Amino acid sequence: MAVSVHKEKGLQAVEEQGSNIWVAAADGDMRRVEFLLEHGDVTPTSKDEVHYTPIHAAASYAQHEMLRLLLKNEPSDSVNVEDNEGDTPLFFCDNVETAKILVEAFHANAKHKNHEGKTAAENALINGCEELATYLSSITGESLASRTALLARYGEEDDEDEGGLVDRSDNTEGRIEELDDDKEMEKRVDEMMERVEAVMKRAEETGTDPTEELRELVGASIMRQIMEGYKN
Repeated sequence: MAVSVHKEKGLQAVEEQGSNIWVAAADGDMRRVEFLLEHGDVTPTSKDEVHYTPIHAAASYAQHEMLRLLLKNEPSDSVNVEDNEGDTPLFFCDNVETAKILVEAFHANAKHKNHEGKTAAENALINGCEELATYLSSITGESLASRTALLARYGEEDDEDEGGLVDRSDNTEGRIEELDDDKEMEKRVDEMMERVEAVMKRAEETGTDPTEELRELVGASIMRQIMEGYKN
């Protein structure tokens, strides 16, 4: 009975916090991922609509402990799981340390080519990660062409100046957009509270009732909460 109650509370907590294992893996949220793996209908290699997995997400955001958690009990070939473009998690790395975990600890295939025929080393160089490209090519023994030549070979544009070197899946892009939205909301709340504090300060100085001005400022539905919070 206690186990059942515990599980029910856990499921409720996951629902409240969000049950997207891809985002949780990208965020490095170990507890949530562990719970979802144990109780949810997902695995480290579960694929979304573009075949992006939690392992891809963890590699993309250099979540090293998350990678170890996701891969430690999986079949050895899980480290080479492909998305719909044939990219393995190694293609989503943007630093040597993450790549070393995949290659040296979990034996990722650095010679794998995606559907374009591109290797992870070539992908790293195209994305401006020269140190990573050098490491991967030292593993594979391949001779890399120049970045300009690779861009021309694969028909890609040079978007290095735009700040995004590594291509992220729609899942993690969506997470970034959510964070931006949260920051904008926090900014709006801060601005609102500054205006509320100004109204309350002016009311204290003049001995007037700020109710109507607050009602116009924030709406009657939350005016009472603000008044109570200010008094506390």
